[in-house]
Amino acid sequence: MGPELVVDDLRVRFRTRSETVDAVDGASFTVEPGAIVGLVGESGSGKSVTARSIVRLESPGEIVDGSIKFDGRELTSADDRTLRRLRGRELAMVFQDPSTTLNPVYTVGEQIAEAIRIRENPGRQPFLAELAAGVSSRLRTRRRRSEVLELMETVGIPQADERIDAYPHQFSGGMCQRVALAMALARRPSLLIADEPTTALDTTTQAAILDRLARLNAERGMGILLISHDLGVVSELCDRVVVMYDGTVVEYGPAESVRSDPEHPYTKALLDCLPHRSEPRSRLPTADWPPADDRPSRSDEPPLQGTVLETDRTAVDGGTTATGERGSPRRDAETAAPGSDRRVDGPIVELEDVAASFRQSDALVDRLLGRDERVPAVNGVSLSLRAGETVGLVGESGCGKSTLVRLTAGLEETTAGEIRLRGERIGDADSRTDDQLADVGVVFQNPTTSLNPKRTVGQTIAEPLFEAGWDESRREDRIEEVLSLVDLPAAYAGRYPRQLSGGQCQRVAIARALALEPSVVLLDEPTAALDVSTQARILNLLADLQADLDLAYLFVSHDLAVVRHIADRVAVMYLGQFVEVGPTNRVLSAPTHPYTQTLLDAIPGNEAEECRQWDREALAGEPPSPTSPPDGCAFHPRCPVASEDCTRVEPPLEAVDGGRTRCLYAGEWRSDDSQRSAGDADATETQLITNSERTEPGVARTGRDGR
Repeated sequence: MGPELVVDDLRVRFRTRSETVDAVDGASFTVEPGAIVGLVGESGSGKSVTARSIVRLESPGEIVDGSIKFDGRELTSADDRTLRRLRGRELAMVFQDPSTTLNPVYTVGEQIAEAIRIRENPGRQPFLAELAAGVSSRLRTRRRRSEVLELMETVGIPQADERIDAYPHQFSGGMCQRVALAMALARRPSLLIADEPTTALDTTTQAAILDRLARLNAERGMGILLISHDLGVVSELCDRVVVMYDGTVVEYGPAESVRSDPEHPYTKALLDCLPHRSEPRSRLPTADWPPADDRPSRSDEPPLQGTVLETDRTAVDGGTTATGERGSPRRDAETAAPGSDRRVDGPIVELEDVAASFRQSDALVDRLLGRDERVPAVNGVSLSLRAGETVGLVGESGCGKSTLVRLTAGLEETTAGEIRLRGERIGDADSRTDDQLADVGVVFQNPTTSLNPKRTVGQTIAEPLFEAGWDESRREDRIEEVLSLVDLPAAYAGRYPRQLSGGQCQRVAIARALALEPSVVLLDEPTAALDVSTQARILNLLADLQADLDLAYLFVSHDLAVVRHIADRVAVMYLGQFVEVGPTNRVLSAPTHPYTQTLLDAIPGNEAEECRQWDREALAGEPPSPTSPPDGCAFHPRCPVASEDCTRVEPPLEAVDGGRTRCLYAGEWRSDDSQRSAGDADATETQLITNSERTEPGVARTGRDGR
C-alpha cells in the first residue's frame, strides 16, 4: 500500500489590506494508504485551500501553524526541490475546471507527455534545454506516444489513437476532465487529490469519472482525497468523510455513518438541504446561518451552536436544520405543492418541429470550396410551456439543451420549424418586438461569466430597462423592486460581482431576467456548481417567484434530483432530439426509454449493483457525433438492450403511458428478465418513487401526448 497523509491542526491565513482571514482554522484528518477520503462543505468552507496547502500551492495564503506529513515527511517545512520531486512523482492533483488546467495551444497528447517527462525528471529544466527540445518532440518517440495512448485508454478516452493530436477545445467537458486525470496519473502518484472533479458535469459523465476513480483506486492501491460539495458523490465513492465549516473540521468518520446518522448539526443541515428523490417537497429546508463564502468575519461563537429544530415544510415530519430556531414561512408558496394553483389557459410558448444547425467553419475559403458543412444541434423538437408550469430539460452535455434555450430566447436562428409566443410566430431577437423581447427572460449557466465585472449590480439590472426605453426614475424603482424580489438589499445595487458570493451572483442574474416583467424565464443550469445549501435557497426563491408572478420556467439541469423537485413535466434529450417527454413522476419513476433509465441509474448514491451493471455499457465512450449519426435509433450504439431492429429503424416519438417516447420497445424492455429482473426494477423505482403521489398538473393539462 501507499504512504499515509496526516493533516494536523492546519491553519492557513490570507492577509488583505483591510483584514486577515484564517481560511483554514485547525483542520485535522488522515488519508490512510489506499483509502478514498471525501472532503465536503459549502463554498468558502476551506476545502480547496486545504487541498492546495497539502501540495504547497497555498499562495497567496500562508501556512501559519499545524503539520502536513506525507509518508512521514513534513511538507510545511520542505524545500522547493523536495516539493518538486513529490509533486512530480508521489502527489498529484486534479483541479476543478479542466478548461483552465489544460493549455489551449498544445494538443492533449503533448500535455500528457509533458507530465510523463516531469515524472522522469522532476527537477527544474534549464530554459535553453527546454527550448531546444521543443514541445512537439514530446511525442516523437514511439515509446512515449505509446505510453500516452495507454494513459488515455486508462481514463476511458475512446479512439485514443485518433484523438491524441486533438486540442482541448475539441473535447467535451467530461473528456477534458479525463485528460486532466490522465496527466495526474502520468506521474504514477501514491495519492491523488481531486478538487471538485465532477462539478457541473452531466449525470452520466459524472458517474463515468467516479467509476474510473474507483477502478484506479482498486487496481493501483492509490489513495484519493476527493473534494466535493455533492454529498451523493462522496457517499458513493468514499470510505471516510471529512465535513468542513468555516475552515474547521466539524465531523469526521465513515462515509455511511456520516450520511445515514450524522452527529453534527451542520452535517444534518447539509443533508436536509438535498432535494430528496423519495418524495418531492414544496420547499427545501434551509439554515439561517450565512453561507461560508458570505460571512464578513469569523465570530467567537459558531452559528451552529444550540438546539437543532425542525423547519416548516410540507410532507416532512421531524426534519432538522442547523438554525437553532424554527423557520417561518414568507409566502403562501411555501405551504402549497408545486403546480397546485397553476393557471391552465393555454400555452405561452410553443415549439413545433424546431431544428437548428451550425457551420463547422466560418472560413470564406471553406465556403467557396463547397466545404460549408453544418452540424445539427436540435432536430425536430416540439414542446409547449404554460403559465405557472415548469418543464425540466435533461440530458448529457452536447445533446442540445442550451441550444434550445438560446433558440427560444432568440439568440440563435432556427433552420426549420416554428416558435410561437402567445400564438404569434417569432424569429430571432433582432426581429422581435419590444414586448416580445420583454416577455422572455434568460438566466445563463454561470453567473460569474454572464455578469459584467465592470458593471455594478444596479447597472446590470438597468441595462435591459434602458434598452426598453424606461426613464431613469422608473429604472431606479424597478431595480429596487427586483432586488427585493430576489431577497437582496437595495444597497447591493452599488456592489460589483466580485463582492458577491456565488449564490448572490445567481440572485442578481435572476433579478436581471425579471427586470422587464417576463411571463417566461429560461433557466440554463441555474444551480450547477452551487453547494447544496445555496442550491436549496435558489430553488426556494424560484418557487416563491413562480407562485407570486405565475411564471413559466424552462429549467435545464443535469441534476435529476433537482428536476424531480421543481418540474411538472420532463423532456429528456439525446443527440438533439427528445427521446422521452411526460409528467415528472412518471418519467423519473417508471421511464419507458432505456436512456432515461441510464440517467437515473447514474445518480450518485444509487449503489445497487444491478444499476451499476446496467448503465456501465451505456456510459462507455461518448454519444455519436451529430455530423454522422448512426442509422436507426440514435441511442442504439450505447443502448444495453438494443436489438438488430434498432440499428435499422428510426423510432418516432409516440404516445406511451401519459407521455411520449422515442423507442421501438418503449417500456417493454423493463420486463425483459434477460436484462433486468422485475425485482431489480422495483428496487430502482423504490429509490425514486414518492411515498405520497404529487398531483401532476402536466397530466390534466397535456393528455397522453405530453404537450
